Amino acid sequence: MHAIAEAAAKRGSLLLLTGPCGSGTTSLLQAVRDLATSQGAAVLGAVAATAERDFPFGVLRQLYEPLIAGLADDDRAAVVAGVADFVRPVFAADGCNADAESLAPVPHAVLHGTRHLLSVVGRHRPVVLLVDDLQWADVESLRCLGYLAHRLAGLRVVIVASLRPGLPESASDLVRAVVDGAAEVLHTGPLSDGGVRAMIRVVFGEDGTERFAVAGAAASRRTPLVLRMLLSDLAQSGLRPDDDAAEHLLSARPRALRSWYASLLRALPSGALAYTAALSFLGDAADAPLIGEIAGLDHVECVLVTRTLQVLGLIVAEPTPRLTHPALHDAVRETVGVAEAERLHIEVAQTLHRLGHPAEQVAAHLLAVPSPQGAWAMDALRDAVRAATRRGATADAARYLRRALLDTPVHAEQRGGLLMELAVVVSATDPEVASRHLLQALPLLPDEPGRAEALVEVPVVCWRAAPEEITDAARSLLTDTSGVDVEHRMRLEARLVLLAEDRRAVVDAARRLGEEDHARLRATPGGRELMAVLLRAAALSAGMSCADVVAAASDLLEAVSPEDPGIADTVAALVETFVLADRPDAVDSVLDMAAHEVHRRADPSAIATLESAAALMLLAQGLVGTSLELLSEEHSCGPVDVGPLLVAGILTLPDLEQTRRLLPGPVWSEHPVMTAFRQALRAVGESDDSLATRVQRLLDCGRCLDRVGWTNPAVFPWRSHAAELLHLLGDQTAALELLHTELAAAVRWGGRQAIGRAQRSVGLVEPGAAGVHATREALDTLSRSENRWELARTEAQLSFLLRDCAPSESARLAARARATAETCGVRLQGLQDAPVPLERPQDGLTPAELRVATLAATGLTNQTIAEQLDVSSRAVEKHLTSVYRKLGVSGRAVLRDALGTWAEPHR
Repeated sequence: MHAIAEAAAKRGSLLLLTGPCGSGTTSLLQAVRDLATSQGAAVLGAVAATAERDFPFGVLRQLYEPLIAGLADDDRAAVVAGVADFVRPVFAADGCNADAESLAPVPHAVLHGTRHLLSVVGRHRPVVLLVDDLQWADVESLRCLGYLAHRLAGLRVVIVASLRPGLPESASDLVRAVVDGAAEVLHTGPLSDGGVRAMIRVVFGEDGTERFAVAGAAASRRTPLVLRMLLSDLAQSGLRPDDDAAEHLLSARPRALRSWYASLLRALPSGALAYTAALSFLGDAADAPLIGEIAGLDHVECVLVTRTLQVLGLIVAEPTPRLTHPALHDAVRETVGVAEAERLHIEVAQTLHRLGHPAEQVAAHLLAVPSPQGAWAMDALRDAVRAATRRGATADAARYLRRALLDTPVHAEQRGGLLMELAVVVSATDPEVASRHLLQALPLLPDEPGRAEALVEVPVVCWRAAPEEITDAARSLLTDTSGVDVEHRMRLEARLVLLAEDRRAVVDAARRLGEEDHARLRATPGGRELMAVLLRAAALSAGMSCADVVAAASDLLEAVSPEDPGIADTVAALVETFVLADRPDAVDSVLDMAAHEVHRRADPSAIATLESAAALMLLAQGLVGTSLELLSEEHSCGPVDVGPLLVAGILTLPDLEQTRRLLPGPVWSEHPVMTAFRQALRAVGESDDSLATRVQRLLDCGRCLDRVGWTNPAVFPWRSHAAELLHLLGDQTAALELLHTELAAAVRWGGRQAIGRAQRSVGLVEPGAAGVHATREALDTLSRSENRWELARTEAQLSFLLRDCAPSESARLAARARATAETCGVRLQGLQDAPVPLERPQDGLTPAELRVATLAATGLTNQTIAEQLDVSSRAVEKHLTSVYRKLGVSGRAVLRDALGTWAEPHR
């Protein structure tokens, strides 16, 4: 305002605005325009641009053409009469083409004419000339502006120009001739805290939180234009300036900001652009010498360019050079183009590899290069694979291997090795893809011993994903003429036994264990792996007694070494064996040793295998909560491999939704045993199926288990579940027949858990004292088992059975059951501290009432219950009314708790 007032008194002046890119000089010029217009001044504006520097008088024309067009007739006549011939070159098509290198001025008549125009316009009001980006003005306009800058006295004219410091053009003689006449220089800079908050308020219409304001200042480095673009991007996305949006602000890379940066980069001198590109492509590896090498600049040139880019606000030089905003990286790639970007990636990769930088830094650049790069690139990528594997980054390792495949011919032997490595790397996260890579690799390997080594090198999960093709390949290598050594033969045989899906193969494996020399098997890693899966087969089929299996497995435990290549599969098979034998504690220390070893090897598939084994062991110990937490956790190796025995164990838990969530993916889904357990889940969980249908599902489950040779009742007590449902249907004879078969099989096997579970089911089905006696036997058996959850269930059942005839003992058992369950991480519902005995026996629930109440407690509707029991809905209503009266409850909502945990086995 002061300058305009001075101009009104014929004391014209030049004001200069200067500051880094985006610091607000253009906005400040707009504010000056608005202010001058409000003061009644004539405002003329021009924007200089690099693309228009070759147009003579280009800036001057932007200023004067609107001026002359807007003159009144008298004023226009005065101008024409005074200097018509002199100013004609300004508006001619070719101007007068002044020489930028020459000190010869634009003709004096032209200079005088430009001043005369302003004097005519300024007769009645002040004139304000606004010139943005003065450094890019054409030569002729600069000479005229320089002339005016030193001859403003006596004119009602204010010139306000903005200048970007640091650029070579800003230091030219012609620009200096203009700015030397400045009466005042204003330096724009970073926003204050108040400025940041004010801009947030302007963009969002509300104040931002403290965290959001701090994030805005950090993300923009307080540069006004950058902050405005970041805030506008968030506002357009519908976000508010709160703490949740702060993270978005820090990571935002708006397209408008990228385009603005790209326009700045295109205006840079070639050396500055090369320096910026080198800095961007080098990333974290950037240091001054490397940047200069990639950019092709010597030390002096680097120093000068660094200063320029710092002044422009594009880089921060301390402690090491870096770009001021992530969007600059995008702008660099947009500016240099695809071909130059590929050349830079190659040059950076070669330089980093030559200087010994981390292999993954080199590989990151090779990933962006589609063309083959030779042996050095292959070495770098293989080193990067090992580095990524060591830190558990299997996805990165897989990307490096896929890139390496681009550099190998389709039928090369080396390609087979790469495909093998890729199969191993992706096996933990995508077994099906891994199996395809394995099958692609096998024909490319040079000989049968090499193929055998490849087959045992990949995790067994890959074999499960393509069982027929891979097992056929394995069997073809077990001929007498294959040349495969004994060690690899035994490991191949172990895989085949592990994947056996028919009764004959499992039974033959158990029989073979009895025929083998155990000491010979324990002597080598391959033998130990084979013996472990043979023991597992013997346990699954109950082909040997529990005691004999435990004795042989215990001897094998002593021989297992952390150096065994197949240690994960060996230990996992032993865990399943000891779990079936109700001795999970026996394998605890060996499991810890194996887990430590596979983590040291950074083997994701082996880690996943042992995590699954650990979850199974914990579940077999009754540590339900800990086991489920382990299964639910996110692991760096990928999801835990939930196998059939683990699913069978989860089927005994109260929350069957947990089982559904943990059912395995496509690798296990087609396994016959998993088909059986899906049938079981529909039978024992909440379902609209009739009781008869549920029984049939459990019988189908049993037949399926029998077909694959998994006949040990310790695997899954399907007969017990079916018998309990038959009991609800009133078929006591069929129920007891199944239970006697189950108990006899459990006794033959000899595992305490299997025996105790069968005894407990007998206790549910047998009436009166016989049921109590059988449950007491189960309690005695399971008190010597390692599975505390099964003990808690049995204590709860006995508490329920005794609550009428022995209420004091029932109360003690209820308290014990609750305490035992809590140690397992499970909360038992419905147990009463002091159950009150019913006054008369006839007040107890009748069998029909008990069946209806149990089904209602599972959430079934009256109509569904009626259909399952083949009675009328009215009969169901009568039974439930009687049940509510006898139990002293208000309705169905509290029925489950009132019935207690007795209802659990009758789901």
